[in-house]
This record gives sequence, structure tokens and C-alpha cells, in this order.
Amino acid sequence: MRYTGIQPHYFPRLHYFARIVATDTFVIRDDVQFVRKHKYPDGKTGKSYQAHTPIKHALGIHLLMIPIQHNGKKPINKTEIQYSFEWIEDHLKTIENFYRRAPNFSKIFPEIQVILKEKYKTVAELNITTILWGLLKLAGLKKVSVDMLSIDFVLQKIKKQNIFRLQSIKKASESKSLEKFKNANPNEKIIALIKGVGANEDYCGGTGMAAYMDKNLFDKHGIKITVQDWKCKEYPQLYKKQQGFIPNLSIIDLLMNVSTRQAITIIKG
Repeated sequence: MRYTGIQPHYFPRLHYFARIVATDTFVIRDDVQFVRKHKYPDGKTGKSYQAHTPIKHALGIHLLMIPIQHNGKKPINKTEIQYSFEWIEDHLKTIENFYRRAPNFSKIFPEIQVILKEKYKTVAELNITTILWGLLKLAGLKKVSVDMLSIDFVLQKIKKQNIFRLQSIKKASESKSLEKFKNANPNEKIIALIKGVGANEDYCGGTGMAAYMDKNLFDKHGIKITVQDWKCKEYPQLYKKQQGFIPNLSIIDLLMNVSTRQAITIIKG
């Protein structure tokens, strides 16, 4: 059985969905510390995408950002969202301005409006909602309402489809497997989560593999490591004359521009 564990991202990029739909069990790592930036293996520093998502406009990439309460180092599921200014209206206006000419704007934008006009206490709550929305759209639901955006509902839907492999979604913060590993290192926690869901393969990203994963420890526990190798196929986008094709943008960009059938083909590679 194949496992993947990823921190919840805001309207995630396409490689994120490609990774989770190619696994049996997706564990949402809402238990890890919230960070705005990561240091990558090549020494560069970049966005973590826990509070950002990249969309496209005539000048290139624009990052939508969730403002957070700056109250110390906390896990993602305890990092609170700042609502003291009108960032939701700003995100919606930006999306509308950039995508109003997209072929699926009239179907996709109202659903994004509904999602963002709900109030979420934490970054994890909002991000998980955007992930579930993306999964339901990829599973073929033509219209998604806010009452559908729960893990239980999504599991009911994806278990009835044969479009992608995913069959289980869990939150790491609710896992009993981690109760004995509160002070463990990242590798030990991942192994505990993998064993807790009965998996024997970790489908991981190249960044995690290069940064901290101990292959010998995984081998010792009989867990195979498979590194995601996914390339974003080109699809119709707006602003191609100005910017050409930009790969691996937010799920918003893909769903605005192509049909569900085309979207899942892109995601599955």
C-alpha cells in the first residue's frame, strides 16, 4: 500500500494533486510547524505554499497570500488566520480580474467565492477545504457546495470512482500513531504514520528525500521509498502571448482553463 504525507497547501499546485491521486492513503501533515519559506536542497529559499498559491496574469506569476496571526511557532492546525483586513475580497477580485476570460470562469469562480467567504480559524482548515474542493472537481463533480467539503463526503465520492488511485484521507493531527512520537525526529514520525495506516511504501517529493529522509531507517522498517517524478504537460492557458506556458500553477488555473477530463489527464501525467 502506498502512502504520501504532505502539509496542507492553499489551493495547491498541480504536482501536489498528482502526488496524492497516485497514492492509496493521503495523510495531511497538519501537525508540522507552519513556515512561510523552505530551504531547498540546492541552497535556495522559496515559498512553502502553506499560505500562498501561484496564479497567472499578463505579467507572469502572482502569489495570493493568506495573512496569519504572528503568535510564535505553532503547527499548521493551530496557526490562526488574520481577518483584521479585507484579504478575502482582494483574493476574489484578483482571481476575477485574471480569469474572467477563462472558459470555465462562470462555473469555477462562484465555488471559489463560496469557499473563501466562509470563516476559518486556522490555515489548516482553509487549506484542507481547498484540497477537498480540488479532489471533488477532479473526480468529476460538476457543482461543489460548501457542505460537500468534508473528508467523509469526499471519501464517499472517491471510493465510487476509478479515475485515480486515492482511497483514504487522514489528518496526522488525529493519528494515534504519533502519540508515542511527540519528540521523535521527522523520519520516525513518518514511519509511525506509514505503519499506522498499514502502508509499506512512501511516495514522497524529491525535496523531502534530499533534505532529511534517512533511507537506511526506512529500509530497516521494510518501507520502500518512491520519489515522485511528474512533469506538467502543457495545457491551454490565458496570457500565452505575453508569458508563454507556465507549468505547475495553482489548481485554480487548471480548472479555469480545461475540462475535468483534460484536468485529470494533466494531473495523472
